[in-house]
Amino acid sequence: MDKIYFSILGICAGLAVPFQAIINAKLSSEVGHPLIAALISFGGGFLVFLLFMLFGPVKFPSIAQLSSFSPILLSGGLIGSCFVFAAIVGVPKLGSTAWISLIIAGQLLMSLVLDHYGVLGLPIKTINLYRLLGVFLLFSGTYLIIKF
Repeated sequence: MDKIYFSILGICAGLAVPFQAIINAKLSSEVGHPLIAALISFGGGFLVFLLFMLFGPVKFPSIAQLSSFSPILLSGGLIGSCFVFAAIVGVPKLGSTAWISLIIAGQLLMSLVLDHYGVLGLPIKTINLYRLLGVFLLFSGTYLIIKF
């Protein structure tokens, strides 16, 4: 049952990504620069999570706890910022379908490598012929989407 629930959750999250990319790209054209749009986008997200932290049951970790974490564990916001900025710039040039297919292709390729090596404690799932075939088919689909 967990796999079904999380599969549905993943699909729903995926459904939101094109909207986020299009909304942020449109915001960029309205405010005049992709950096301003990215700042507004992340500012909104920051406020949502700040409210959850202030009024929810979860409390923010102390500075001592935060300083004990590996810097790599604190890099998610940086990676997310790069992702949002790239989408703001890329979507108007390529369109949402091509952009999202490239994002998915890149995610799949990197995930294949991360799973193979069990990076950051992931369960190891070695690269095999079927996984490579899946990546090839996805890249083939991405090529067709961009070409036509």
